[in-house]
Amino acid sequence: MTTRPPTPPRPGFAGIGRTQWHDFWTGARAIAPLMPGSVVFGLAFGALVVEAGLPAWLAPYASSTVTAGASQIAIVEALRQNAPMLIAVATALVINARLALYSASLAPVFAAFPRRWKLILAYLMTDQSAAVSVLEAPRWPDPVRRRWFILGVSGPFVAVWIAGTAAGAALGPVIPEEWQIGFIVPLMFIAVMVPALRDWPAIAAAGIATAVVLLLKDLPFGLNVLCGALLGIAIAAFVPERKGTSAADIDPDTSPEVPS
Repeated sequence: MTTRPPTPPRPGFAGIGRTQWHDFWTGARAIAPLMPGSVVFGLAFGALVVEAGLPAWLAPYASSTVTAGASQIAIVEALRQNAPMLIAVATALVINARLALYSASLAPVFAAFPRRWKLILAYLMTDQSAAVSVLEAPRWPDPVRRRWFILGVSGPFVAVWIAGTAAGAALGPVIPEEWQIGFIVPLMFIAVMVPALRDWPAIAAAGIATAVVLLLKDLPFGLNVLCGALLGIAIAAFVPERKGTSAADIDPDTSPEVPS
């Protein structure tokens, strides 16, 4: 009598296992409280693109290629105020330079991922998803489950941001100006980054940049943002570091990689 081989487990939806989908949706739930702010801010950015006289398609295109709301707003505002192209581009580059700092924190989190996953997740990273990923990574020692969790954090957040900008470009200024929604960006940033400010250089950079942006708010072409970012980084570099717990303390999992 021959023994029938055990039936292999049925794959979940789209050939992805149930565990991976569970981890993905856990990540999506972790970032969900920040999604409404992303949608509202996306609506404002989309409307700003049209108001500045730029083609409507540029709003979702910029959001899907740049994926950095603060720099997108800064460069469109600069162009709308007829700022020199050099200032507009320099402001966007300086604002986005923070992503290079995120990479240092995310490197140990991504260390055990295959290259294709590193590239996909790096492309989807935003301020909010990077902060949530770094803070939650210690709870996911298995690299396979960790990368699906991070995909759930970053993918849906970028999707609602792109959808919001497309809707804003199509619908126009549907958000009243008196709402002053500019506060949404620092509010979202503060919500996710305050728990991550665990050493003096990070606290100093955030505090100095915020103070400079507010003090120089009357500068034209959004130069207050450019000055705040530069001074925050420059001065914080001289602040002595006090050792604390960070994502860098995570040891990459050395177990064999499990294909997904």
